[in-house]
Amino acid sequence: MLIFVPMLLRLLLFSLSFLPLCAQAAELQRASFDNGVRLIVEEDHSAPVAIIETWLEVGGRDELPGKTGLAHVFEHMMFKGSKKLGPGEFSKRIAAIGGKDNAFTATDFTAYFEIIPAESVGEVLELEAERFANLRLSAEEFAKEIEVIKEERRLRYEDDPNNRMFEELAAVALRLHPYRNPVIGWMQDLERLSIDDVRAFFKRHYVPSKMIVVVVGDVDFNEVKKQVGKSFGKLKARDAEPRFNPVEPPPLGPKRVQVRLKAQLPLLALTMPVPVWQPGENDREVAALAVATQVLSGGRSALMQRELVDRQRLAFSASAYYDPFGMGLDLWTVSAALGRNQDPDAFEAAFWKLVNELGEKGPSEKQLASVKRRVIASEVFAQDSVYMRARQIGQLEAVGIGADKRDAWLEAVRQVTAEDVRAAISSWLKPARTTVGLLVPEASS
Repeated sequence: MLIFVPMLLRLLLFSLSFLPLCAQAAELQRASFDNGVRLIVEEDHSAPVAIIETWLEVGGRDELPGKTGLAHVFEHMMFKGSKKLGPGEFSKRIAAIGGKDNAFTATDFTAYFEIIPAESVGEVLELEAERFANLRLSAEEFAKEIEVIKEERRLRYEDDPNNRMFEELAAVALRLHPYRNPVIGWMQDLERLSIDDVRAFFKRHYVPSKMIVVVVGDVDFNEVKKQVGKSFGKLKARDAEPRFNPVEPPPLGPKRVQVRLKAQLPLLALTMPVPVWQPGENDREVAALAVATQVLSGGRSALMQRELVDRQRLAFSASAYYDPFGMGLDLWTVSAALGRNQDPDAFEAAFWKLVNELGEKGPSEKQLASVKRRVIASEVFAQDSVYMRARQIGQLEAVGIGADKRDAWLEAVRQVTAEDVRAAISSWLKPARTTVGLLVPEASS
């Protein structure tokens, strides 16, 4: 299983952040069913393969205080058997037909996917709907799996000083928003979770009206619609509660957190809450913020790499990350890997000088044109992957933007001017809004 966490896999999200820009995407075909399940199909007959992704509008943000990690725990339990399938049998059947399956949990959503021969779509939809309808949530399987998850947390956080620092940074940066909690959960919560918590989570969140079935590949929409109607369309309808989407209070001033752990090298990070895309409301502003991020950190020729790493030698590496496709806000983040003799204060001062210069002058025409070409090129490459296309569709739907807005985002990026970039930087990228985190290595005993 995979966990997608804003502060830990930001580099991946940054590389994906422009991918929902479908200049040549096939038409999306939709259907909905009486129980609330939604279906989106994108036909692609270039190869006899298909991907099924089942998206749930539930993630780390939907957990209650003291119950962090439940969304990810439940993702694990989905592979522990159902009325007709034994533990692990679902994945074995997918492998038997030549397919691959997995799942991932994020702050805003949970998704299960299977990449399979196109001829097996109907069979796999039946298998997938079976575990959603008749999942066997046994205390015995939970007792074993929660230990696996706790060990996963130890490996990814307790034993990884960089990730541990990012975890502390998010918790300090946000006062109210659930993005302050790690998707994998705090260890003290994992130690107290019970099978009753898991069952309550299923009853509350795994309801048909929160399910989006995305199918991309060598399929016929009308046939898939019939197959989903016979499988997911038969799930019992249940009432769904509105999603928790609080408004984070604006920062009252800069904050700092220092984390002392056994580590080889120091790590510096700066983060600040920024808006995400709300189509028709802040298109140019958010697109300009995304363009500014690319100008600063979009490849080897970007400003941070060229000025702070290559020329001034203030860090081994430095990157800025931003995902505009979330709910409520994102944490715009810069991280810098430092050597033992590289001064974090010097890097921080040079970074703000660079940002202020970009905010005063704006990007050059050449920089703007280069960023926009890169955006379009990344979309062209993304179209080669049925997985990436399904993920684009599912994420935009799950966060409430809508996959049909893909072209609108591309147009917003095309319309960004140097003045838009200057305005976005002036509004959002400021020291007074920033939480700074520093990992200070301690010697191993």
